[in-house]
Amino acid sequence: MGVEFRQGWGWLVLAALTVSTIGDEITLLALMFRTAEKAPAYAVPVLLIMELLPGLIAAPYAGRLIDRRDAARILVMASALQAGIISLIAHYPTFTLAGAALLSVLFTISSAATFALIPVLASGLGMTLARANSLLEMVRSLGMLAGPVAGGVLVGWIGSRNTLLVDAFSFALLALVVMGSGLRRKPQRGDHEEQTLFADYLPLLRNRRLMVVTGALSLEVFATAIADVAFVFLVMVTLGSGPTAFGMLTALWAGGMLIGAGLAEKVIGHRIGLTAFGTATVMGVTMLLIGLAPIGFAIVAVAFILGGGANSIHNVAVRTLLQSECPPADHGKVAAIYGAVTRTAVIGGYVAGGFFVPNDAPTAYLVGGLLGVAAGVIGWRIFNGGWRTAPI
Repeated sequence: MGVEFRQGWGWLVLAALTVSTIGDEITLLALMFRTAEKAPAYAVPVLLIMELLPGLIAAPYAGRLIDRRDAARILVMASALQAGIISLIAHYPTFTLAGAALLSVLFTISSAATFALIPVLASGLGMTLARANSLLEMVRSLGMLAGPVAGGVLVGWIGSRNTLLVDAFSFALLALVVMGSGLRRKPQRGDHEEQTLFADYLPLLRNRRLMVVTGALSLEVFATAIADVAFVFLVMVTLGSGPTAFGMLTALWAGGMLIGAGLAEKVIGHRIGLTAFGTATVMGVTMLLIGLAPIGFAIVAVAFILGGGANSIHNVAVRTLLQSECPPADHGKVAAIYGAVTRTAVIGGYVAGGFFVPNDAPTAYLVGGLLGVAAGVIGWRIFNGGWRTAPI
């Protein structure tokens, strides 16, 4: 697997990724506002499905594409296409649902490409893989924190059409920066070009440790998705609070994620696997704490800070673990597998969470917490083959 990287451009690539990540959040918010204002009520859930399902279906093909072609050039093309499609949606609202489906596929491709390019960036910037993934997590956290705020301000100030055009520019900027950086990840050619899709993925599906990581930690994603559904009802019904409390808790979670991203490399050290499963356990414990003592805002606030920090470190550890467990030639397919499984877990968690709302949000957190602790503790035991820690 050959790599190329023009020195001095690494930080520009990370900055462009930050702007583009904020743009992702802005796009979602702008499309939601436009759809809610100008389409029937059922169009909003249809929009959400169109933003998720096509990418889920395309994931296996996206992973193989990344591993067979230059991931950097694919990221450039995907970003340019995203810019074009968002511009088209901005000018032609009737194209929104079809455009959302195309964006879903392109997001899956660009996410897998980014996952595969992180080790190249780490090498070019002279940093550890854990450090590079920590920086990526800070990028994602900033996007989650700043994106909705920026999107809300922009939609209110210049309207959804112009907001979408601003976002289209962020993707065009990413394409230009990656193109100018000289970033390359050239795969080795081989007999695998003629293999079927299933044969391409079979070695990874037989990788016991990879499958344990994917299965156990997807259970953690399922658990947190249950709690996500119950969150707004925890604030409004259980705590008897309103939008201010909701916003404060959301900000505390995002703040915890930023802190966690900054500490991730130091916390992980040489215990990547233990950190991945250990932070999953911590996230489960914070959900249990909320479920057992939901009436105190201070307790919930502390749990959100700890949970956000653990979530951020967990994300860094999982990406680093997956990149370490598999050869670089398979990184695109690994990203596709984990992305598809976790997206499916999110959908399942949202459905399961619906059974607990609006009046039983604490129980949703209890169930999510128990599943999260089980995913961390039992998953580590199976992954490691014992309770004693191993170097990875």
